[in-house]
Amino acid sequence: MFFQRYKFTSYTERREKRFKTLRIFFIIFLIFIIYQLISSYIITTYRIQADTMQPTFSSGDMIITAPFYSAQKDIERGTLVTVEPIARPHQNFFERTAQKIITFFTFQLINPFAAHQPSQAKPFIRRVVGIPGDTVYMEGFVLHIKTKNGGHFLTEFEVADNDYNVKIENLPENWDTSLPFSGSYPEITLKEGEYFVLCDNRIASSDSRLWGPLQAATQIKGHILMRYWPFSHISIF
Repeated sequence: MFFQRYKFTSYTERREKRFKTLRIFFIIFLIFIIYQLISSYIITTYRIQADTMQPTFSSGDMIITAPFYSAQKDIERGTLVTVEPIARPHQNFFERTAQKIITFFTFQLINPFAAHQPSQAKPFIRRVVGIPGDTVYMEGFVLHIKTKNGGHFLTEFEVADNDYNVKIENLPENWDTSLPFSGSYPEITLKEGEYFVLCDNRIASSDSRLWGPLQAATQIKGHILMRYWPFSHISIF
């Protein structure tokens, strides 16, 4: 009798432990699915991996972004945006799944395939400086803008909807200003749906000086909501 009761109790305990384990795995799986849905359609987190946006962002900063649902309406001068990569690396199902799981459980701190991804395949963070209807040109790394209804050119800082700083350095003497990233850009007028985006670090980074104006509908995907890491530099944009 005692032996039967002991067996019954042990089986019950083992069953409860299995149920608890299954519940834990189910909760983790549910959280993972919710996270994937949120990161795909509501907000996404990124880790800055270069100094192209200094002094605003530095390598290692963690940011939260949100997609544009009405890009033409929401994009303003000075807005920090995520730009569609020029090329995306091919990943098989296993690599995509493993990357999502590992980055989820490490809070984006570890990406097992980052070393195999070309830099141009990762999301770009850029600042919108020119909007449709603007006539723009660059001189001394500063964009000069004549708005659609404006009568003369002003610097990007004078027409921006928010304050920001850029990183500029003096070029060597006799530097050919026709070279890319030389601080000069010929005058153009932005068409409907076109935006001119720049890095805050104007020295050597890919932006509209190399790509030309970007199309909001296909190339500008979202905007920066906040920086949450490091904690000492938490800020909302």
